[in-house]
Amino acid sequence: MKRNRLFLVLLVSSFCLLVNAQKEIPDSTEVLFDDNGSFTRVINTPEEVEAKLIRINPLIDEVVWRKVVTRVIDLREQANRPLYYPKTDMDEISQKNLFAIMMYNFYAGNLVGYDDGGGGPNVPKFIEENVKKFEDIDFLNGYDNYEDYPSIYEKINYLSEGVIKYYIQEVWYFNKTTSTFHNKIIAIAPFFDHRYHVHNGGDGAPKTKDGIIWFPYDKLRPFLQEEFVKMTGRNITPLVNFDDFFTSRQFYGYIVKDHDLQNRELKDVSEDPVYLKQEQDRIENEILNFEQDLWQY
Repeated sequence: MKRNRLFLVLLVSSFCLLVNAQKEIPDSTEVLFDDNGSFTRVINTPEEVEAKLIRINPLIDEVVWRKVVTRVIDLREQANRPLYYPKTDMDEISQKNLFAIMMYNFYAGNLVGYDDGGGGPNVPKFIEENVKKFEDIDFLNGYDNYEDYPSIYEKINYLSEGVIKYYIQEVWYFNKTTSTFHNKIIAIAPFFDHRYHVHNGGDGAPKTKDGIIWFPYDKLRPFLQEEFVKMTGRNITPLVNFDDFFTSRQFYGYIVKDHDLQNRELKDVSEDPVYLKQEQDRIENEILNFEQDLWQY
């Protein structure tokens, strides 16, 4: 009888502590509106974000299978459009698109960019000799009337519309120790295409050059965690940050290079669109079937 009474007292005490803890620790300490009645902008420092990031880094001997591919994320695809907007009127405190996050932190020295002149889906080695500064990148600085856009966000707003594609290099691998199948983005690069830049084409209009600059994805992650994606025009509540968007694979990207024994771009084998689609599907199925076969056999 005494034992039952003691158990009941402990159970009630635990429940009271749980209720009090829930009252004292709300889901968020930020209110929706600030002192001026505008929406509150939640800002986390890169150090705070870095402390929350979970990184998986297995031992080399634990990985018994891996596949490396390079994809193109075309922002004209419906699934990828949240990465494109807003394309203008961005500043330090406003909503930013993916290009603005990258370029501002590149300009500020928070990110190191790499380019070996190879262009396209060829990821440069992340070594000192391939390091590029903001002022070294032609498409960021080589357009006419450059002086008319003195601040970094004026430059970003000017160029943003021309960034309609991103390259990503990713690896799929199987860890035999944990019996788990993983995907990791290694690097990402915005591709600036002057043909889609609104200021090109007219007489006397500023001319810009195509360009690309690569960033290690792990170095970019803390800054992607700071900014949220507007998933649709129907609901602009910030629920998903840019890093979550990528790690949960909410984007669509088609394969342009298989880093296999020959290490060739698919278009180098054939430019026939039917062949390219068949080859892309074959590589996708190779990745998918490997994971399924693990559990089937």
